[in-house]
Amino acid sequence: MFGIQPRQQVLVLWSTPVNAEELQTLVGELKSAVGNEGKVAVENSDMLMGSNHQASSFDHVLAGVLPPFTFLCPVNILGEALRILKPSGCLTVRTTDTSSTQSNLKLAGFTSISEPKNANLTDEQKRNLTTPVVEVTCKKPEFEVGSAMKLSFAKPAASKPSTGTWNIDLDDDIELADPDDLLTEEDLTLPDPASLKVCGTTGQRKACKNCVCGLKEELDAENMKAAEENKKNFKSSCGSCYLGDAFRCASCPYLGMPAFKPGEKVKLTDNTLQDTT
Repeated sequence: MFGIQPRQQVLVLWSTPVNAEELQTLVGELKSAVGNEGKVAVENSDMLMGSNHQASSFDHVLAGVLPPFTFLCPVNILGEALRILKPSGCLTVRTTDTSSTQSNLKLAGFTSISEPKNANLTDEQKRNLTTPVVEVTCKKPEFEVGSAMKLSFAKPAASKPSTGTWNIDLDDDIELADPDDLLTEEDLTLPDPASLKVCGTTGQRKACKNCVCGLKEELDAENMKAAEENKKNFKSSCGSCYLGDAFRCASCPYLGMPAFKPGEKVKLTDNTLQDTT
């Protein structure tokens, strides 16, 4: 029955509702199969997570093997079943949901998952069924969860002291390329100094925000010189600049100076530079 062997530790997981007489009959048959040196435990699947069974304590777990076959095989329950199974231990599940069961078994960590086959049911068990019941068996891996082992093909680590730098060992007969041979004639040509004072983004002779090449000072000097020239050659467009600031435009070079007569050269005396207050 279910491949149960003498001396094995077996756990029967049942889900509500279940016929108590059928459960007792199944437990009696399993006890006869394992003998006096074996053990058969019974647990409600909804209570399995809080049952505190010891890890690797069962050889075989039977889940949902009794009518009405409503065990849904959730991943958390299957994961707990994997934990309490011994390495290479078996799990047998009967279900009506084949695809979900196989997927959850893989997610829980089971291996050697068999192809679903029709469950060997009695005529009494088949009487009220409307959906075919399949049986799936699988195993826990041969190693314990969380175990570790050394790889046989792993090479031992080098015993050389670490210098904190990369070292490249090359054969003496390997010829390395001369860095000078990698340069072209264009690389060796000196750039035109004037071309260095051109903004790389706009292509115009314009100083950057944090100019350090001297272009900003050079442009400021040129602008001041141009302003002086414009002031000397200034010709009023309105002819009213001599009347005072009230008649001068915002760009007038005489802005801020006192009124004067047309053609008169404007000079500021020392008195006008002193504060009279």
